[in-house]
Amino acid sequence: MSESPEVEIVDAAEQGRFELRVGGELVSFVDYADHDGRRAFPHTQTYPEFGGRGYGTQVVRAALDEAVAAGRSVVPSCPFVRAVVQQHPAEYGALVA
Repeated sequence: MSESPEVEIVDAAEQGRFELRVGGELVSFVDYADHDGRRAFPHTQTYPEFGGRGYGTQVVRAALDEAVAAGRSVVPSCPFVRAVVQQHPAEYGALVA
């Protein structure tokens, strides 16, 4: 039985995004911009060859979890981020600015 590659999610603040890497390879990311205590999420990308595996949702949830921990409100302008917020209203609904 082979091991699955390690999934790592990091806040790449210098690029203004959270990144999800699998075995060191960039697979998915969600961009953000901070303004007046709010964090806007304008774009999410998962490279096509990695689609359908839940990586986009994982990276978005990590970014939203960080917003919860930091007490930030969020502006989910990206439709994918908005969908994740709507799918998990108990966890993220109160964050929406």
